[in-house]
Amino acid sequence: MSMPLTRREALRGLAATGFAWTLGRTFAAPAGPERPNLLFILTDDQRWDALGCLGHPFLKTPNLDRIRTDGALFANAFVTTSLCSPSRASFLTGCYAHTHGVMQNEKRDFDFQGTPSFAQLLQPAGYRTGFLGKWHMAGTSEPRPGFDYWLSFRGQGVYTDPVLNENGKEYKATGYMTDLLNEKALAFLESAPADQPFCLYLSHKAVHQPFTPAPRHAELWPKAELPEPPNYRDTFEDKPEWMRNAYGVTSERVVNDRPGTNAEARPIPPWDGKRKPALDYYRAIEAVDEGVGQILALLEKQGRLDNTVIVFAGDNGYFWGEHRRGDKRLMFEEALRIPLLIRYPKLVKRGSTIERMALNIDLAPTFLDLAGVPVPSHMQGRSWRPLLAGDSADWRRSFLYEYWVDLTPTIPRILGVRTENWKLVRYPDLRDIDELYDLRQDPHELHNLVKDPASAEIYGRLKAELDRLLKETGYGAGNWTLFPLGGETKTDGKVVLDYDFAKAGGEQVPDDSATGNPGRIVKGKLVAGRDGRQALQLDGNGCVEVEAQPALKLTDRFWTCEAWVKADADGVVLARGGHNLGLVLFFEDGKPSFGIRNQGRSFVAQADQAALGEWVHLVGVFERNAARLYVNGSEAGKVTLPFRNLSDPKEGMQIGADLMTPVDPVAKEGRFRGLIERVRLHNHALTAMELAEGK
Repeated sequence: MSMPLTRREALRGLAATGFAWTLGRTFAAPAGPERPNLLFILTDDQRWDALGCLGHPFLKTPNLDRIRTDGALFANAFVTTSLCSPSRASFLTGCYAHTHGVMQNEKRDFDFQGTPSFAQLLQPAGYRTGFLGKWHMAGTSEPRPGFDYWLSFRGQGVYTDPVLNENGKEYKATGYMTDLLNEKALAFLESAPADQPFCLYLSHKAVHQPFTPAPRHAELWPKAELPEPPNYRDTFEDKPEWMRNAYGVTSERVVNDRPGTNAEARPIPPWDGKRKPALDYYRAIEAVDEGVGQILALLEKQGRLDNTVIVFAGDNGYFWGEHRRGDKRLMFEEALRIPLLIRYPKLVKRGSTIERMALNIDLAPTFLDLAGVPVPSHMQGRSWRPLLAGDSADWRRSFLYEYWVDLTPTIPRILGVRTENWKLVRYPDLRDIDELYDLRQDPHELHNLVKDPASAEIYGRLKAELDRLLKETGYGAGNWTLFPLGGETKTDGKVVLDYDFAKAGGEQVPDDSATGNPGRIVKGKLVAGRDGRQALQLDGNGCVEVEAQPALKLTDRFWTCEAWVKADADGVVLARGGHNLGLVLFFEDGKPSFGIRNQGRSFVAQADQAALGEWVHLVGVFERNAARLYVNGSEAGKVTLPFRNLSDPKEGMQIGADLMTPVDPVAKEGRFRGLIERVRLHNHALTAMELAEGK
């Protein structure tokens, strides 16, 4: 059986067939009618419904509305990844994130040779190209290939008096960012030769947080109030476990997937539609709209307006309280949908509405198609030309959504498929349920039908469609680590700490692992234990202190801690971490227990039977979304976790106590009393055979 091509091998093959022939050379302008100018205006985090023409209760956008009135509204426009950098790269390259390689914010640029931008292909075709604003890839403001004129800034930039990079030279500007970018856009258009088509990409910082309107708009709508979203009070009862945990609708402490006795449910806070950040978000759009008006006026004055394809879009959606969320990333409609408008009287019917699904990966092939430049075969989007002409017979009926874990580690990797009426969402790194929504009957996605027998057939069809899209788009052909749908357990790794107290002497405990991280005994005795073998005795006052070493980082996706102990009372066997992330092996009510602290909440896998006064082999396994406890080789308790925080705690580790920020409030109450024979830590999950053999 042949192995699948890697992403780079696939792109090399495409290049060999001729798709990259336009790079690095100039060719004759296409024959035929006058080529259109191309103008793309992109905002940051602007919701699909944040337009006056869509009936917003107080936001007015007369100039953006003019694009809609003179042109078309894409009523069903979406991004394939709801995150700034991946989405921006998809607009530029016409590719999914797993193809262009930009899967997280500010980590890297796309492959300028393997997946070139539309600007790189238009430039040798005779277009004068310009980029203005937020690039937000690879963390630098330096000019990128494909642009004759460049003005950008590092990362997110700032709203007031930003440092800008103009054609490779940085300088400190004075003024409000949106206005500065609008001014530069006007200057680019004023200097554009009349006998040369242009392509301008105006990429605003607005309306990204901290939501900062222009000073002239700071007091707009003093009595404005956002209505409560219809899905603000989502109970998450049928949602995935990680989501219920992350959004705070379950208890503060969970034991074996049941609320702990000290648990308190978190009430839903009352809706506040007058919050200043929310209002400032909409106020910041006003300067964008004013700039659009100035650009339209200049193009009209120049006689270029009707020969310019103008596309306006947002880079992803945004939550304002829906499902009690802010930000984006998830596959709910509010994050997935974007505003998308187009004006081009030569092809677009005035005031029209296009209902078919349009994607951010469609922009690049559309611009190339309208400019008469061949669309390379690596582009995975489609030109909107047939939709603009009213021909939608052969248009897409579904698309792939992907999200790769970014700087918000509580949100797992996501894969999904959206059709015109249905949506399936999967979390391939978790052992958790899928989400299935009937968007006709449940547009606010409150009822997950994945366990509904009546939806079994459509569920099966959507899983098959998702698999088809993954294969068709080459998902999994790259060099990054992928995991099968449904999750898995990592069983390869190494021992990163091994304390055999039979080898200890004085205050030192040698580490038999390759890490070589010895421990220090504080107020403990080395005594004869099981079968005369030397063990550590603690009386509730002592412990073993272990320094925090890189090899002990809990950022590894899997972790196993082992201890051979004989406990005389409740208390901590070992602990590492604190409020945001930590693990603790302990006895509670005489029962062996393994606790995880994640995002300020405690999750405990606990045995049903007490085990004081006897030698036991305890194993706590920390997986992607579960903690499992094994006693003498058999699973004794299990608790489901939300997607875990990936920030390693700064605290060291203790054996016999939890001296730092408590991992679990109950376990914190007691230090260990009894005998400890051996402690081992692994940066992987032990196999069933290893657990049974007590290795």
